Parts: sequence; C-alpha cells; structure tokens
Amino acid sequence: MKHTGSSSIRGFTLIELMVVIVIMAIMASLILTNINGVDQRKAMQAREVFIMDLRRINREANDQARIFALDVQTATDVSPFRYGVVEYLVPSLQATQNSVLNENKKWQDYSEFEKRALPEHVSFNVQSLDYAYENANNDDLLSVNAPKLLWLGNGEAKPVRIQFYFEQRPIGEEIQIDHLGKINES
Repeated sequence: MKHTGSSSIRGFTLIELMVVIVIMAIMASLILTNINGVDQRKAMQAREVFIMDLRRINREANDQARIFALDVQTATDVSPFRYGVVEYLVPSLQATQNSVLNENKKWQDYSEFEKRALPEHVSFNVQSLDYAYENANNDDLLSVNAPKLLWLGNGEAKPVRIQFYFEQRPIGEEIQIDHLGKINES
C-alpha cells in the first residue's frame, strides 16, 4: 500500500511564539501595575486618615485646653511606621495627680487616641517651620528635643510641614499646619 498524503506534524512558528510572549508580558505588567496602584491608594487613604486625626486632636486640645503632641515611631524590621498622641502634664499638676511622677514623665500617652500603624512602605516626615516664640519660656515644649508638632490648647500650634512617602517617593501634596493650628493640605 502506498501512502501519498502529506505529513500533518506541525509546530509553532517563531511569530506565533513571539506573539504569545508579548501577550504574557503585557498581562504581567498590568498585574504589577494594579498591585502597585493598590499600595499607592492605601498610602493616600492613610494620609487622609492622618489629616482627620490631626483635625480631631487639634479640636480636642482647644476644647479641653490641653497640650498634645504627635508621637512618631519610625518603622523597624519588626514594627511598621506608627504614630500616636502624647499629652504634656504640667509639672505643677503632676504633683497633685501622682507624687511619684519624675521629670521624665512629663509626656504621657493620651489614652483617648489609639496608636495607628501605617501600611507597609508608607511613612511621613514632620519638618518644623521657624516661628519665633518671644514670650514662651517652657523648654519642655520648645527645645530641640521637644516634639515637632504640638497643639498648645490655647488655639495655637507649632507650625510644621508634613510630607507622606510611599517607598521613599512623595505621595500627595505637603500638609502644612500654621501657628493657629489650621491644616492646609494643598
């Protein structure tokens, strides 16, 4: 018997293989872009929550005539970037509240504000703005070691500029707080 048909063995051509590789590369880049976009959205959401927290603490400091400060804890290998609020206890009030408080206990965690952790790779930097305090004489509030962002409870604040970062790149506009505690986010 004689076989006269052509062979039906067929492989992929180089063009077909290249088209498949290009399609897979496009799909992979879309997935990676989407994942990065989700992380950036989380960073922007953290920034918005932070601004709401700033407004809340400013309002509480003014309403209750208390001195609050932003307590920033930078990220480590085992802990994310976190922030909280501490309250300044005036030394004369410390003696009446608890006679065993010493000089190192002037700043206490504010129990009404739970510390917040930022998403992974998200952080912010607080930069003090120069402002003259001619009549001020409390080194606990104004020295180099004092917190950078303070709400003084009389409607004033130490002016600062805050920038959020995602993977060391700025996210959003700078947040500025003026000496009256007004928050400008543009």
